[in-house]
Amino acid sequence: MIKSESQKYLIDNCILIIFAFMINYIYGSIGVLSQDTFAYFDTGYRVLQGSIPFKDYWTVSGPIIDFFQAILFYIFGISWKSYILSGSLLNILITILFYNALREYKLSRKTNLFYCLSFSILANPSMGVPFPDHFSSFLSLGAILLFLTLIKKKESFYWTAIPFLFFIAFFSKQTPATYLLFSYLIVLVFYYFLYKKLFFIKYFALSSLLCVSIFILFMYLSDISFENFANQYISYPRTIGGERLENYKFNINNTLNNFKFIYFVLLFTVIQIFFQFKNKKIKIEKEKFLINLALILVSCSFIFHQILTMNFIYIFFLIPLIAGFTHASYFKNKKIHSFFGILLILITVFTTTKYHYRFNENRKMLNLEKTNLDIAVDSLEIDTRLKGLKWITKNYSKNPTREIEIVKDIIKIIKEDKNKVMLYSHYLFLSAIIGEDLNNPTRWPSQADASNPSSENEYQTIYLNFVKNLVEKKNIAIVYSTIEEKYDIFNVIFDEKCRKSEEINEVLKKHDIRNCYKLK
Repeated sequence: MIKSESQKYLIDNCILIIFAFMINYIYGSIGVLSQDTFAYFDTGYRVLQGSIPFKDYWTVSGPIIDFFQAILFYIFGISWKSYILSGSLLNILITILFYNALREYKLSRKTNLFYCLSFSILANPSMGVPFPDHFSSFLSLGAILLFLTLIKKKESFYWTAIPFLFFIAFFSKQTPATYLLFSYLIVLVFYYFLYKKLFFIKYFALSSLLCVSIFILFMYLSDISFENFANQYISYPRTIGGERLENYKFNINNTLNNFKFIYFVLLFTVIQIFFQFKNKKIKIEKEKFLINLALILVSCSFIFHQILTMNFIYIFFLIPLIAGFTHASYFKNKKIHSFFGILLILITVFTTTKYHYRFNENRKMLNLEKTNLDIAVDSLEIDTRLKGLKWITKNYSKNPTREIEIVKDIIKIIKEDKNKVMLYSHYLFLSAIIGEDLNNPTRWPSQADASNPSSENEYQTIYLNFVKNLVEKKNIAIVYSTIEEKYDIFNVIFDEKCRKSEEINEVLKKHDIRNCYKLK
């Protein structure tokens, strides 16, 4: 029975939704890199309890993800399943936006599905859980994909969604959202000159005004000082980026070799746009030119972001993205469609397989590529709410059961302590499991230089005072820490002469600070 186009469209979306959800859910539940895996577990829980980012904990990224995760915890309960749902929904969103964009450019149904399935494999599953780089990347990319979809349509209210997507992307993480926003604005300028249309400005202005109003209202209702926000989210992160850019040294591996397959598929786009300029066909092939320009700028933005970031490379989803749009542009030319189409498909198959094995199967972003994942233990052993997560970390790769025993011991010790405590730990799920806000002062406890100012950074005093003020405001008596000595800020804040410190087990340290509230 021949199905209608609407039926085919519905079937395709169902396939993509189920696949994008499951591949993220399955692979995102394998392995642990504690403070990355659980970056938003405790903070999502803490927001439900009334804690506010910038005010109750130091954060340089992702405040909006905290609230999103809090909503999911509120609706579905506090559990691993509710947590991994965040990343799975993100994977669905960006895959569907990609599919609808390609569909507008008349790529065949099967070919469209192929590129979108490949894209969903390489998109969020590399991390799986909510993570700022991924949220910022895919929400920003989603905005650009929506733009590429809407240029095929007449005036549409959906233009208002573009600034909103950039807004939540920026408040997921400043970069690459900022880079991609600039890329979008450049493309938008060319859109105006090619189409001589200004209708989008009213939608852009309306949505932007709404976003600014939401931000101001949030700051007001949350009683967040603008100084705290500016220091944590704007000023200090700028010093990180500036320092990395200043110290960046070009070499073939980190600039060229790491991204060679992205460059290869992008070459098709560069060639196309070159001939469009050469043959003066930009005005004739408006849509193709805007797509080519967007792909080049987006790719450069992502590569630049990856060069400056300290995280593993995760942007190989660009390969099926670029290949899909390139295939669609060549589709109209039947003489070259067959050759280039097959070539692009083969490249996509090869790279998808290669990076799926590296990042999904071997969990490279969790530093587990050389680990036997088969010996992972269900985190049900820690608490029923963590059921479904296969626990294994790099530090206890040979004996994950031992680490689980340590975590259970930490939980027992803290539960039995009747004092007002603060937990400074990379196990960023303990507040939610214990059922008490343990006042972890920062989202990324052990990442000096990356997320918390080091001793050489001009903002360290501000950071230390922020933590000290939290301790005093919350009347903290005992600080528990699982952080390496060199990263343990309580060794810096409170003089060793007045604090009483002891090692509880091989990971946990206890600081009694009741007699000492002054900076060194």
